[in-house]
Amino acid sequence: MSRSLITRKARADQAAVESARLSVNRRRIEFDEFIETYEDLVEVLCSAAQLGPSAKLENAYGSVRPKFQAQYPGQRPFLISFLEFVPNDELAGLKLSGRPLDAFEALVAANDLQEFIESDDGTMISRITRTREALSLYSEHLRLLAAQLL
Repeated sequence: MSRSLITRKARADQAAVESARLSVNRRRIEFDEFIETYEDLVEVLCSAAQLGPSAKLENAYGSVRPKFQAQYPGQRPFLISFLEFVPNDELAGLKLSGRPLDAFEALVAANDLQEFIESDDGTMISRITRTREALSLYSEHLRLLAAQLL
């Protein structure tokens, strides 16, 4: 193999690693933004479950829900690999939106908090636990990817 061919191959390999590193970094940034939105949503849902859907919480839900719905499609292809699926999520989706949903989608299926509270079948905490587990596993996956690219 000629020296120039080896040099070109080495440059191509380095460019591929750098591209992968940028991709993982971009995914991490977007994921961190999603986690922040997710935590805001969970805080609103848990507060509403304990205190009822006050005007302040309704406003917070009305603010965080569209943000979550905008961010989740970009995260979904990665997160569903780590998400435990259960029939209650699909049923909640059918009841609220007319289509089966995953656990993340079920958290924002209701148009408002009153509808969310009324439709909660007692599995909200389980749903939050399973989504948090998926987030944790995906976070670890991203960490390992980044470490391999160092």
